[in-house]
Amino acid sequence: MKRDKIIISENRVSITGNNIWMSATEIADLFNVTAASVNNAIRGILKTDILNDYEVCRTVRIDGRVNLDVFNMELIVPLAYRFNTYYTALFRKWLVRKATAEAKEQPPIFLHLRSGFTC
Repeated sequence: MKRDKIIISENRVSITGNNIWMSATEIADLFNVTAASVNNAIRGILKTDILNDYEVCRTVRIDGRVNLDVFNMELIVPLAYRFNTYYTALFRKWLVRKATAEAKEQPPIFLHLRSGFTC
C-alpha cells in the first residue's frame, strides 16, 4: 500500500498525496510530541466512538516482516486539536485555510463539431 504523508517544513504544511496514512511515531514527529502521547490521544479519541477504528486505523507490513499500525487523516485532524505545539497550531491554520478556500473555477471547454455546433 502506498502511503502519503503530511510534512511541515519552514512554516509550511504540505502533503505528498491523497492517501494519507501515518504511524504514531510519524505523527509524533510531525507535531513535535512523544509517540506515547500520540498513542494515548488516539486511544482517547477512539474511546469516544465518534470514529470507528476499522475506518481510521490499518496495519501494514513494512519490508515484508514488520507490522505497523497507521492512521488516516480523519484521525490525524482531531489529534492536532489534542496538542498545543507550534506545529499543531500551524497544521490547524492550514486545515482552516484549505477548508475555507474558494474553489478555483475551471475554465470552460469549447468543442467545435463538424456540424458547426459549439458547446
